[in-house]
Amino acid sequence: MAQEKATLLRRRAGFMILATAGVLCVTAALLVGISDNPPGILLCYGGVTSLILAFVHRWREPRRFFLLLGWSFLGFVAGAIVHNLLGALGHGFPNLPAWFLGLLEVANVAAFLVAVLACPPGILVGLLGYLVVGIWQRTSRKQPG
Repeated sequence: MAQEKATLLRRRAGFMILATAGVLCVTAALLVGISDNPPGILLCYGGVTSLILAFVHRWREPRRFFLLLGWSFLGFVAGAIVHNLLGALGHGFPNLPAWFLGLLEVANVAAFLVAVLACPPGILVGLLGYLVVGIWQRTSRKQPG
């Protein structure tokens, strides 16, 4: 019982440390600015990676990391396609109401940010997690003999 409690506290502490680091890095990136600013962009990528790690640091199955890799890749492709479609729709129909064009622009920027800032760290964490956990499982299964 005490060991389960200690494990739960370690997991919660790991989540809180990674999530706090992620929020602080993203906040610092926004304060520094990410438009054509390599330190700000690196801070943003580090923060998003830390936020992803906060949720997946307990995973011990390669399949979960492979799914993260696949969904992140699909999210990147879908975000890029949606970004381009919304941009074309906004520029192709300039006579739409201003509120609708504003809504399209917000969705366009959101799709771009998902594709460019959220999915690449997901791909990286998924790929590295799949490799590391897969190798760890293979080596731990080998019995001396």
